[in-house]
Amino acid sequence: MEAAEFWSIGDYATVGDLWSAPGRALAQSLTVAGLDVIDLATGTGVTAIAMAGRGARSVVGVDAAPKLLAEAGRRATRAGVDVDWVEADLAHVPLPDRSADVVVSTFGLIFAEDPAAALAECHRLTRPGGRIVFTSWSATGLFGRIRHVMSAYFPDAPEPWHERPDDIRAVAGPSCDVVERSFTMTVASPEAFVDQLERHSAPFVLAVQTLGERWADARDDLVDVVAAVGGRSNGDHRVEVGYLVATVAVP
Repeated sequence: MEAAEFWSIGDYATVGDLWSAPGRALAQSLTVAGLDVIDLATGTGVTAIAMAGRGARSVVGVDAAPKLLAEAGRRATRAGVDVDWVEADLAHVPLPDRSADVVVSTFGLIFAEDPAAALAECHRLTRPGGRIVFTSWSATGLFGRIRHVMSAYFPDAPEPWHERPDDIRAVAGPSCDVVERSFTMTVASPEAFVDQLERHSAPFVLAVQTLGERWADARDDLVDVVAAVGGRSNGDHRVEVGYLVATVAVP
């Protein structure tokens, strides 16, 4: 299935907002004022819009899904920032070599069919002295645990390359700097969160279809893991979600 078709399933804008904090945190942690930025697999544009808001000279958001780019454009208009949107796969971006000082991807590179090719494209787009920065879910964080639960139902699924620092460096290079960060995700309850995933998140919508009657067991397992890593606070369920930030300096 092509990336554009995949991400048109469900409604990523609904669930993506639950884990959008790292995109804004990434913009705050990087000095981008006066620099050119490319955001690959921009989705609804959270990171791109935040970069524009931090004074970047130019920002280009790239995504394969027209539906998500349309939503990103609406959000940029509401935020009052200028971002150029490009419809393209993150491994084949129709922009010139050395187009940006900073190339970022927030939980986007992790879905690349060929991560090495996607990272090669990042290097092509980045000027000497620039940086490539991308985020991924950590093995011990909520989404790493969710993937582990689902692997019991999909034993033939490939092992991820992006959940552990050493595995990331095996693809991105030994000089890649990887640090762990976290943010607090607030949902109504573990059951409500899993309900949102199965209705709106493309991987889970497809999992429901594939598993059929077995989805009920998978759903129970997912509710259990969300309940185990979070707790109630002021009537909501709050989970500290771990993720990784990888930085590659381009010589």
